[in-house]
Amino acid sequence: MTGAQANTQRETTPLRRDNSLIRPDRASVPPPDEATRPAFAPPPRRDQPPPAQQPPPVPPPQAQQQPTSWQAPVAQPEPQPRRVTPTGWLLRGLGLVAISVLSGLIWLMIKPDTDEEAAPPPAEVPRYEFVPIHREEAFQGCQNVSTAKIKSFFQKQECTHLTRALYSTKLPDGTRVLTSLVTVLMPDAATAQQLNDLTTKDGTGNIRDLVDDGRDGTKGMPALDDDAYASGRQDRLVVIGDSAYFDKNTPHKDPVLLDVTKEALKLGWPQEQTPR
Repeated sequence: MTGAQANTQRETTPLRRDNSLIRPDRASVPPPDEATRPAFAPPPRRDQPPPAQQPPPVPPPQAQQQPTSWQAPVAQPEPQPRRVTPTGWLLRGLGLVAISVLSGLIWLMIKPDTDEEAAPPPAEVPRYEFVPIHREEAFQGCQNVSTAKIKSFFQKQECTHLTRALYSTKLPDGTRVLTSLVTVLMPDAATAQQLNDLTTKDGTGNIRDLVDDGRDGTKGMPALDDDAYASGRQDRLVVIGDSAYFDKNTPHKDPVLLDVTKEALKLGWPQEQTPR
């Protein structure tokens, strides 16, 4: 080739590159500046619900560690019973005594009172006004103020309480009358009935009144000789009465005095329940 030919510019046709013949494994690699650019996920659509939150993963159960070797159980020594010392026995005994005493006190507070007087019947107002003159509690017992068969009765079955009293009253015409009233409280209604049956019989004796015993303040009072005697039972209470005139002789079975004595029997329970 000559120098003239070398300086001559040759016109050529540009070549077209056909990429269809390039194999995929030899595809061109993106430029370095595009390869390092971060990729972002597309924003969620507003018309779609948010994705459900998955529960945290549960860790797998740990396998129980198996003993490497078998060991025989060690026998525990049996506990020895504790011996109670003499002081311990003494404390236990004192504790039992204290419990017994406390139980007895509680029982005394809550137990029903067997000696409580029976409920009296509705009080009846006597037709006469009886004025108390003298009253006495028989603390020595009923048998010591009784006579004959009635005394023998009390020796077998003593009364619970005895009250003897004297009253004065006036008749509509102004005549003065002395009345003796004896109330005998028995343990129960059955023994009270036996006593009342005995007192109503002749020749069985009686319970002496305060005039018979000559108590203080009874001097000059008329004798009470059962001329106007009357008695009655009110549950377990026996009421015995007798009357006599102050200023004149007392006829036997005088109807006026008998009426006075029967009215005085209405004072039985009030007399028995009067504070001692």
